[in-house]
Amino acid sequence: MEKRDARFIGKVLVFLGLIFFLIPIPAFVYWIGNPYDAFVPQFSDILILGGLIFLGVIIASGGVKIILRFEEVQPFLTRGGEYIHSAEIWKKVNESGLYLTSCGRVVSINQTSKATAHVGYRLATAERATCRDCNLRDGSAIMDAVTSERGW
Repeated sequence: MEKRDARFIGKVLVFLGLIFFLIPIPAFVYWIGNPYDAFVPQFSDILILGGLIFLGVIIASGGVKIILRFEEVQPFLTRGGEYIHSAEIWKKVNESGLYLTSCGRVVSINQTSKATAHVGYRLATAERATCRDCNLRDGSAIMDAVTSERGW
């Protein structure tokens, strides 16, 4: 199963869990708001609605765990004390270990590569890129996404 499919299943589970969680709320509000109504909730009614709430919480938390487990992590690459680049996996060539940095450079984590001359990179444990061009491109992509959501 691909990560994209797993994340979609996780989102569906979260949605279903929220539905199961929210179904009993109108019944509880009705019972609390009308205490002298002809209908008195029985223990089985409360047990069924409580079970739906519990089931909704379990399904939603399972969906969140699936989403978190299969979330896409953006790799950061560096070589010998150079700047740290943000990257994504390069899928246009059959060679493994190739990444496309945000500044437009195709790099390899292998020591030799037929597809690029930029070899010897390694995955860096960083929270953000230090390469100026990578930061500019990542920032402009974020700003473009925000402005397209708002319709500016």
